[in-house]
Amino acid sequence: MISRRLFIGAMGAVAIPASKTSTPYRVELPAPTGPHAIGSKELHLVDHGRPDPWRSGPRELMVSLWFPTLPLPGPRTPYAGSAVAPALAAEMAGYLKLSGDTVDLAGSTTHARRNAPVDRARRVVMYSPGSGASRVIGTNQAEELASHGYLVVTVDHTGEAPVEFPGGRVVMPCIPWEDPVAVRTATDTRVADVRFVLDRLRVRRAGMFGYSMGGAAAASAMLVDRRIRAGVNLDGGMYDGDQPSEVARKGLDRPFLLFGAGGHSRATDPSWEAFWKAQRSWKREVLLPDGGHGSPGDYQFTLAGLARLYGVPSVDLEPLVGTVDPVVAVARVRRAVRGVFGYFLKP
Repeated sequence: MISRRLFIGAMGAVAIPASKTSTPYRVELPAPTGPHAIGSKELHLVDHGRPDPWRSGPRELMVSLWFPTLPLPGPRTPYAGSAVAPALAAEMAGYLKLSGDTVDLAGSTTHARRNAPVDRARRVVMYSPGSGASRVIGTNQAEELASHGYLVVTVDHTGEAPVEFPGGRVVMPCIPWEDPVAVRTATDTRVADVRFVLDRLRVRRAGMFGYSMGGAAAASAMLVDRRIRAGVNLDGGMYDGDQPSEVARKGLDRPFLLFGAGGHSRATDPSWEAFWKAQRSWKREVLLPDGGHGSPGDYQFTLAGLARLYGVPSVDLEPLVGTVDPVVAVARVRRAVRGVFGYFLKP
């Protein structure tokens, strides 16, 4: 089973290249259900007051904004930038023992119109991806919320996953995940990243959700920043080393949802049970028992589509995304996330 703390890397074995007659897989995102057309923009942010813990120089971030816009023609936003797409494709294909040339992420398009104007976004939601995962893995959820009127800010935590900066400069991951001190630094850095982005965007009130380690980061950020009014943890363990994290031990005084996939629940995760007992505000646990750890992210449908195209047996998918129908899984996760922010972030 892929770790809920570190959903990274390929599953080993020799990668199978694309057939000469095969067309590389392109992501087909589920259609958003909201009434709004969607736009997106990328921002390059530099925190000159904070050194990067992994490399020389100040902390640099890339974020994407997803928001409602007017239904006008224009170029669609690619799923991934052309410079970083090969590295992300190799990671995605590697989960199924395929080579990176089986996936075309730069040629995949989203539903968003690139650099469109924002139209009446009244609520802000932050998103943090899993450890080792790019922010693109939350695109489906970002589009869904944007179509319902939210401004969604997805953040890449530089050093954890391949990140493309302006001019095609790509910064590759460099964190030694086997080192507990490095993991703790990564957790603290994520929280600092989120607070910096809130500052730069001048956000006074927001929600936050995250996948895997990003879900734990959402709770940790809420513990120290009251601008975040409600949160969602999509299948992330809440640990500091082998022990429940500070937020798991203390809980929060604002609403928080735990969304578990596969066998992950309060019954199997001591950090979730500790958080549940300590939580002092609204709380709920929603489970997707026939899913897998990849189900709350775009992996649920991207891996299924890739496997279908290249004839990968369904049994090879089960450790990643379970046996649930991808359409059902996407709908359940969307409904849970949208429900929390729709109720607790009312304008």
